[in-house]
Amino acid sequence: MYFCIRDDDTSFFTSPEELEKAYGKITQWGPVSLAIIPFCQAGRSKGVPSAHRDTWSIHPLEKNEALVEYLRHGIAKGRYEAMLHGYNHDLPGVRWEFMDGAELTRKVREGKQYLEELLHTTVRVFVPPHNAIGKRGLEAISQAGLHLGGVAGIRRGWSWASSTSVKTWWYLRNRRARGLSGVPCVLELDDHKELAGNPITPLARLEENLKRFDEACAVGGAFCAATHYWEFDEATGDPHAPTVADHLHKLIQRAMADSSVRWVQVGTALLNSGSAASVLAR
Repeated sequence: MYFCIRDDDTSFFTSPEELEKAYGKITQWGPVSLAIIPFCQAGRSKGVPSAHRDTWSIHPLEKNEALVEYLRHGIAKGRYEAMLHGYNHDLPGVRWEFMDGAELTRKVREGKQYLEELLHTTVRVFVPPHNAIGKRGLEAISQAGLHLGGVAGIRRGWSWASSTSVKTWWYLRNRRARGLSGVPCVLELDDHKELAGNPITPLARLEENLKRFDEACAVGGAFCAATHYWEFDEATGDPHAPTVADHLHKLIQRAMADSSVRWVQVGTALLNSGSAASVLAR
């Protein structure tokens, strides 16, 4: 089984010190995939410092030179993977950038090229802001040759005219009917692949994520822990994992204790994992 960590919201506002505090030790054990905003617009996201929220000013990643150098070095060493996290992330008067926004094909193409040239890397994965993506967003990422960090689903963008989409929807529906809530493997659609993120947030519970982890192990699938560095110190109310950081570290311990688990970048899990079709055949 593949295990990976996805962190959303690295942007101009992120400091190298914040990432190193969150992941310096963790990346000695395995890589962390960072969903990076190319041109962060200061809206309502908690990843934006309070002094800048709701100003709607635009902040290109390149303007934070210390962060760019840190990311280049970390990516070159294999500590980090760069993923595209929207274009601006938040827009005034638009609820979700990659459901309701405009010029999505251009934004994906330009955002991907910008990160690749700036960070000297290859971008393989798109993570939609707020985990919200629609049909036009899916078309945009497939045209750019990217895969999805997340699951769009039949209501958000999969086509009823596609037999692959319908089979995948049926597979997930049957899992829910059996009381299984997670997505234990990569989903292979007609023009891209998708990998669900299992939330590691103040509202998430360790017991539920351990259950999903074991379900993925049972089918030789993939488990992606999805979190935010800026929430690590937040309390969870879960006695088994009092903070978000505790929750993530408990999952890491579980992954490292199992010799059948391979810790990889999100892009590697998406490209190399067995799909839902192979899981159904077991």
